[in-house]
Amino acid sequence: MNRQFYESIDLDRDAVLRKTADWQQILLAEESLRILICHAGDPLFAWPEDMDAHELVVLGGPAIPHLDVDLHGGHWIYIGRDQNGPVIAVDIAPVVADRDEAVRALGGGFGDMRTRMAALSSDEAALAAQARAIFNWHRGHRFCGNCGHPNRIEEAGYRLQCTNPDCGKAHFPRTDPAVIMLIHHQDHVLLARSPQFLPGMVSVLAGFVEPGETLEQAVAREVYEEVGVRIKRPQYVASQPWPFPGSLMLGFIAEAETTELFPDQEEIEFAMWVHRDDVPGLPEKGINLPRPISIARYLLENWCARLI
Repeated sequence: MNRQFYESIDLDRDAVLRKTADWQQILLAEESLRILICHAGDPLFAWPEDMDAHELVVLGGPAIPHLDVDLHGGHWIYIGRDQNGPVIAVDIAPVVADRDEAVRALGGGFGDMRTRMAALSSDEAALAAQARAIFNWHRGHRFCGNCGHPNRIEEAGYRLQCTNPDCGKAHFPRTDPAVIMLIHHQDHVLLARSPQFLPGMVSVLAGFVEPGETLEQAVAREVYEEVGVRIKRPQYVASQPWPFPGSLMLGFIAEAETTELFPDQEEIEFAMWVHRDDVPGLPEKGINLPRPISIARYLLENWCARLI
């Protein structure tokens, strides 16, 4: 089975350098440094949103003085180091709040990452996803949840420090665990449609893990809540980072004990059982499958191929 989209394979997150006070100066001195430009977490692409080609803009360190935007005033994070060298991401929203103005200054576009990321290589997508997740975390935690004072960015973006000396609480990046599960019964798979999906799309079921429950319990609870089906033998398959805004999708497969469907009509518009051999032909009937970059598609394709 292949790697997941958004999954970093050879990235050294370089935690030691993150804690160094002059990490920016150290990295800016490296000729192999690459800089990913973002605006409110979305990466800069070389083409406008209405064009088919999508190329991620990654600059070399020497390009900084030649930009029309002061990158030094943005929020900087150190993503890590791969086989091509270190990668920094800079969010310029604090410098240029208006996105259209940022586009005019830099060219390209900050389009919808869900659709544009599919055109990137897995390595590029992994870097952009990591940057997006961290910048989203920064925006949602500008103030200390313990005392309400402003937080200060530390450790190359991976720690937020409360500026209140009487509090001094440290905050670390948040990842929300979510289970996503392929439910099957006698060569049939359970597919459902949520109102939030793209037009005509169906997928496997998913939901967030609640405090105090195991992953297996979350799988069973979500399936029963959404479609009224009891399951047995949930088994872990694979996981995928999902930066919308900052989740970790934990993929499972499980067998159904009951097969009658009772969609909850709030999260699920309809659900259906589809034979294994009929899944690939659904798009010909106007029923779209999950995007190829998603773990939902990964589970479906591997189940149809009898690999899981």
